[in-house]
Amino acid sequence: MNSQTDDPIQTALAKFLPEIPDGTLKKELIPLSKALHRVLTKDIKAPMDAPPYSRSIMEGYVINIKDTENATTNNPVGLFPKGEIPLGASNVKSIPPGTGVSVTTGSFIPAGSYAVVRPVDYEPRNNKFFIKRAFKAGENIETQGCDIKKGSTLLEKGKLLTPYEIGLLASQGKLLTPYEIGLLASHGILKVQVSCKPKVSIFSSGNEVIPPTQKLKPGFILDCNSYALAAAVEESGGIPLVKGIIKDDFNVFKKELQKALKTSDMILISGGTAVDGRDFIADLINALGKPGTLVNGVPMRSGKPMVNGVAGKVPVVGVAGHPPEAMRGFLFFGKAALNRLLGRAQE
Repeated sequence: MNSQTDDPIQTALAKFLPEIPDGTLKKELIPLSKALHRVLTKDIKAPMDAPPYSRSIMEGYVINIKDTENATTNNPVGLFPKGEIPLGASNVKSIPPGTGVSVTTGSFIPAGSYAVVRPVDYEPRNNKFFIKRAFKAGENIETQGCDIKKGSTLLEKGKLLTPYEIGLLASQGKLLTPYEIGLLASHGILKVQVSCKPKVSIFSSGNEVIPPTQKLKPGFILDCNSYALAAAVEESGGIPLVKGIIKDDFNVFKKELQKALKTSDMILISGGTAVDGRDFIADLINALGKPGTLVNGVPMRSGKPMVNGVAGKVPVVGVAGHPPEAMRGFLFFGKAALNRLLGRAQE
């Protein structure tokens, strides 16, 4: 395939998705602790630098780089250890010349031309530690704002919040250690504005389909699609509303769909593509309102049952009755429609 037009799924999506309202669901402000797999509805700006202070990325000694300008293997420079900067402390204003202050990974580093010398880079001897090379400013130090500058875009509208993004917001920086996240969370972003979860009414259709609570008889099939599709909707960020099994009666089905339109952001139907030679689902979608059926079959394996359209502003997705193909249809078209409703940025 050399272009989008060579791909039947992309071609079908190009007809279907533009008719679905993009990110017009209601919005809500929720705690960060409840935001997993939700979609942001506005950009989030960084309220502070990340990291918020310069800090060591190694354990060792923080030293003045000028003290090491002439250090070589044959002419090592000896410095005196002087105190330490423990985690959580930030009262050290400067490092006196000729000395080194002990630090650990994450220790605060004051402003200045400093570097952190690792244990492998010095030799302790006679109450001093000797350095055998020159160091550059910032070696083994994360400087304030090196990852994210205050005011820059932290996350963009339409971003799906995964555990990484939640850690990013809580720490307001790169993904940090549990200690650092706990330390910085009080200064981070703990509430986010997201799209409300779309409500998806799910119908199974067919005279041969019976609930799993009934005993299976020859010629009938158990309705497993309602359960699988409901789980798929929930996994994709929606709220499944299982409406049950509707027999192949056009008028009855139409009335049920019309009721569902009043309380749904999307409708999902499995099975019932053709009944008595009629494009049953396609005709139902057309009967619900414009623009009606937009995709009536896709030229691919088991693609004929894929019937998709929009009634007013509500997408209607029809997938096959065969369970594996029902899930395939949802993956290609149902999830894409949900992402469009949620305003999720295209990956």
